[in-house]
Amino acid sequence: MSKKLLLLFMMLLLFPASAPAGEESPWEARLPFESATIHYTISGTEDGSEILYIRKYGREVATYHTTKTSMLGIVIVNETVAIDNSDWLYHFDLTEKTGTKSVNPEKYMIEEYNKLSEEEQKLVVKNGEKMGVAMAEGFGGAVQQNVEIIHGYSCDRAEMMGTVAYSIHGSGIPLLVENNMMGLIMKIEATSIDVGEVADKYFQFPEGIEAHFDSGSDAVAREMAKQTIASLKDSESLENRRLPILKAQQPQMTPEEQEQMQQAMELLKGMFGTQPQQ
Repeated sequence: MSKKLLLLFMMLLLFPASAPAGEESPWEARLPFESATIHYTISGTEDGSEILYIRKYGREVATYHTTKTSMLGIVIVNETVAIDNSDWLYHFDLTEKTGTKSVNPEKYMIEEYNKLSEEEQKLVVKNGEKMGVAMAEGFGGAVQQNVEIIHGYSCDRAEMMGTVAYSIHGSGIPLLVENNMMGLIMKIEATSIDVGEVADKYFQFPEGIEAHFDSGSDAVAREMAKQTIASLKDSESLENRRLPILKAQQPQMTPEEQEQMQQAMELLKGMFGTQPQQ
C-alpha cells in the first residue's frame, strides 16, 4: 500500500459525523469537557503508561507516553511526547532526541470543506458518514454507538484489523483499546479522568529537541484533502469505485504495510465511533 493510499484512509477516517446545531463544521469538538487529564496503563508487548492532557474541548492535546519492551533480555525504552493543535502535529522522541512537525490533516480538510456551497457540504457530510462505516466493514470491522459506560462516559465501540477501541461517544478520545495483530498484543486502558484546568507546561516543547518539518508530506496532505472532498461530493464515487479497490488490496498488504495501517488506525482510534450505525 502506498503512502498516498494510507493517507487517504487517514483522511476518510478523520471525517466525523455531521456537525451539531450551531457548529461551524463537522470537525468542531464534541467533548463533554473543556479540559481534562486522562491517565492510562499500557500492557502487552509494551508495558508502561500514558497521560493525555486535553484543552479547548480537544483542540489542543498533549500525549506523554513511556513504555518498556523486553527483547532477548534487552530492555528498550520508548519515551515520546506528542503535542497536537488544529494546525500542527508535533512528535518528539525523548530517547533518540529527535522531533518532527507535520500539518494536521484536518486543517486542509476544513479548508476544502469551507469552499463548498451549503448544499455540497450537506452531501459531503452524508457521504462521509456512510463511507466511514463502509470502510470499517470492508476491512472486517464494525461500529456500534453507546455500547458501554467507562468512567461515567458513554462509549462507542469500533473494531477493525485486530483492534477494538472504546472511545467517548462522538469523539476520538479512547478509554480502552485492545490490539492483537500479527502477534503484537497491546492493551491501553484509562485508569482515571480528572476534569479541570491543564497547565501550560504540558504543552511546551521538550528542551533541546528541534521539530523538523517535512514539506513533502505537507504537499501530499494538501492534495489528498482536495481529492477526498472532491470524491465525497460524488454520491457514488467512493462507495462504488474506491471501496472495492481498497478491499482488493487488503490481502496483498505486506507485514510492513499492515503495520503502517495499524499505526494509522491507532492514530485515529475511536474516530469510527462518530459514525452512525447502518
